[in-house]
Amino acid sequence: MNAFQIAFTAIFALQALVAVRRFLGTHHLASLVFALAWLLAIVLVNAPELTTDAARLLGIGRGVDLVTYALLSLFLWAHYQHYLRYKRLENQLTVLVRELAILNAARPGPAAAPGPRGA
Repeated sequence: MNAFQIAFTAIFALQALVAVRRFLGTHHLASLVFALAWLLAIVLVNAPELTTDAARLLGIGRGVDLVTYALLSLFLWAHYQHYLRYKRLENQLTVLVRELAILNAARPGPAAAPGPRGA
């Protein structure tokens, strides 16, 4: 095991423990998925030949290329999901603001009541 593997195994193990702790506290599935992703990263850092073997099975020359393609695909999918959520929240906020504007327009406040003008 070289210095890179030792350092990154320690970092990834810490991240996995944080994700497991978060999962145990919240029971959110995302935390468990992140813990599994960190564990996979530990395996791949310590056995890089696994990515090379998988890449060759898929017709890709190097394992690092396979990892790059996989991460790029995952990033684009996650970015699109984030965009869809943002648009959904934006639409919900627009509906809420419209409803509040209609409610406030239907009930004029005391400042809106006409009164005599003094000189």
